[in-house]
Amino acid sequence: MARFRAPHLLTVLASTALINTALAAYSLADSYTASNWFDSFIFFDGKDPTNGFVQYKDLKSAAKSGLIAIEGSGDNAAVYMGVDHKTKDPAGRASVRISSKKSFNHGLFIFDIEHNPGSICGTWPAFWLLSDSGKWPMGGEVDIFEGVNEQSDNKMTLHTTPGCQIQNTDFSGQVETPNCDVNAPGQGANMGCGILYPKGKAHSYGKKMNAVGGGVYATMWTSQDIRVYHFPRSAIPSDITAGKPNPAKWGMPAAKFAAGCDIDKHFSGLNIIFNTAFCGDWAGDASVWDKSTCKAKAPTCKEYVQHNPEAFKDAYWMIRSVKVYQEGKMKSRRDGEEAGDAFAQTTMPEMSLADISAPIDNGSSVLHSE
Repeated sequence: MARFRAPHLLTVLASTALINTALAAYSLADSYTASNWFDSFIFFDGKDPTNGFVQYKDLKSAAKSGLIAIEGSGDNAAVYMGVDHKTKDPAGRASVRISSKKSFNHGLFIFDIEHNPGSICGTWPAFWLLSDSGKWPMGGEVDIFEGVNEQSDNKMTLHTTPGCQIQNTDFSGQVETPNCDVNAPGQGANMGCGILYPKGKAHSYGKKMNAVGGGVYATMWTSQDIRVYHFPRSAIPSDITAGKPNPAKWGMPAAKFAAGCDIDKHFSGLNIIFNTAFCGDWAGDASVWDKSTCKAKAPTCKEYVQHNPEAFKDAYWMIRSVKVYQEGKMKSRRDGEEAGDAFAQTTMPEMSLADISAPIDNGSSVLHSE
């Protein structure tokens, strides 16, 4: 009979460490909140790439005109990013488009959105991940939240070069277009592979989402696939609120982009982008506008947006936080290193939160950093 030999203490400790490593959840790598938001993003102030009826403002101009601010204080603080809702500017409605200074390769991105600008005629709000590595769509684009006009359900989309398609499996949304190639035959120009949020399950976008206090969008990007989850405010998983997200417990995602696509080949060096555009190639397209209820308000999108500033008082973002988690060592790049995308560059100097003190008028009580 063999004798039992007790393992050495160091062996036990080493084994325990390996087990803990194997079971380790995602760890926080980057946190964007009201305390550091305007230090972490760059304001794009060039011509809208999607031909929108919009004037993007740099950070200083946006703060001075009340397009950006901080509401609340401490743990309850949130970032306000709105649009001009007072003037009839023939050059386009003032708004903001921002891009994170960091770019990422893989990660779990948690967007806590209290209010979004959707479901308003003429608007085209979105937040997404976009590569700065070359001519679009080189490096890929992941549209997490996007819609136009009075749309009520979110649309999630990938845009790539040729060779990336998806299959309709393991997610609850509905495939609108399966080929992610922006020039895919049989699909509209630049459409990519799109998945519509499940019909009948409200609160994913626009006014319906705002009515329940917003919620969380979580995007998990790995070498195997890209998934998008959504949770209304009352159903956010406790692991997310505790800062220990565990996607294995979240059930089926609203969208899963996988199967016929080499993710690592098509997606790399992505920046976080928030934007509120007007009209342009989607919201303002005649075939889209004419088929919507917005047509009854004005013959064209541009006419409506220009002459009805009061309609856009609620076209604002209120963002509690964006947090990026990583399973291993974070792969990121500081802005300016190998940057080639005009969307992620600006001539504006960096400014701190203390520089933002312009008042806003969006019908809510807003506290500002002085």
